Amino acid sequence: MALGVEFANVIVRVTDAERSLPGGLDRFAASQHNYIEDEHLVRVGFMNTREADDLIGRLRSLGLPDDAVALVQSNAPVPACLRRGEIDGIPAVWLTGHDPGPLVPPLQGVLLRGGSLLRDTLAALNADGDVEVRRTSPDEHAHDRYEIARGEALIDLDLIQGDGTVGVWANRRQDRNRRCRDDIELLEWLRTALEAAGAHS
Repeated sequence: MALGVEFANVIVRVTDAERSLPGGLDRFAASQHNYIEDEHLVRVGFMNTREADDLIGRLRSLGLPDDAVALVQSNAPVPACLRRGEIDGIPAVWLTGHDPGPLVPPLQGVLLRGGSLLRDTLAALNADGDVEVRRTSPDEHAHDRYEIARGEALIDLDLIQGDGTVGVWANRRQDRNRRCRDDIELLEWLRTALEAAGAHS
């Protein structure tokens, strides 16, 4: 598989993270925002290189070998252990010596808006035998909150009522980063279903 990359990306080999980081990859993954992984690599994304450099420094201080972590930027060369290309129109990296395979996109959440019919669309998702929509407690702003589950995938969704419009914010849970592939597939499926019902970004 390949990992989608954006502006500043910290890339770590899975085997090195498991061997060197306290608590292994499970503990590290649960502490990171903008995290994705495949079977070979982990990627944590940032909008600036200072934050990326800070993470690299912390990882090295925890015992990760220098050659096990890399900063990948959009226009800079990549280290020899990585290959770069474009998959499905998205810049990506993968481990040298392996086929890129399918892409794990760097998708943390989906923000859409549309008419009040989006509420009905959300309710209709329950009619799909593979999908379960569960209402949870409202957030501190009294927005309606839901969990959406399909198989092993689980995402959160906030429904934000505006004047004649409804906003939808669906996102992954940080404590589920090790299951990012399933959860990202569910986010993409949900975006397609809501856009088919008239939602837009």
